[in-house]
Amino acid sequence: MLHANVARPYAQALFNLAKQEKSENKWLKVLADLKVIVEAEEFTLLINNPKIDTKEQLGLIETILKSDATTEVVNLLTLLSENNRLIVLSDIYNIFRELVLEDQKRADAIIESAYDISQTEKDEFEKLLSNKFGKKITAQVQINADLIAGIRITVDDKVIDGSVKGRLTNLAAQLTK
Repeated sequence: MLHANVARPYAQALFNLAKQEKSENKWLKVLADLKVIVEAEEFTLLINNPKIDTKEQLGLIETILKSDATTEVVNLLTLLSENNRLIVLSDIYNIFRELVLEDQKRADAIIESAYDISQTEKDEFEKLLSNKFGKKITAQVQINADLIAGIRITVDDKVIDGSVKGRLTNLAAQLTK
């Protein structure tokens, strides 16, 4: 997160508002849409163009959002635009999402495997990880042939490496001591 220090107060304020209004999922969707917009190359050209003023920028974003452009969303965009902070929307989304997941005692996991795993195996991993971490875990499976065999699981900032590559790396490190 490139602009995390700048984005955190905005994300925290939005989270507090969303929690109070019980609209966390609505804001997740809106912020995800905004993230897609700000990560588009055309958007960077738009906000860096001195010929396009703040009102025109906001108008274009509202047009893209269509019905999701509620008063609160417009207020957020106006505040960010007036402070030249539209570029931090992506980080605001990421931090907001972390706050929501933490509050709801949920987490995402990435299961890397050298080979494809079945839905049943994925469900079993999610169940085991949920018990281990005390959170509802939602896993995403990624194929990574570099692992040779086995799996590597990442939850938040924790890594569980049960891959052959991981074991070989550990063995090499021990042998070079």
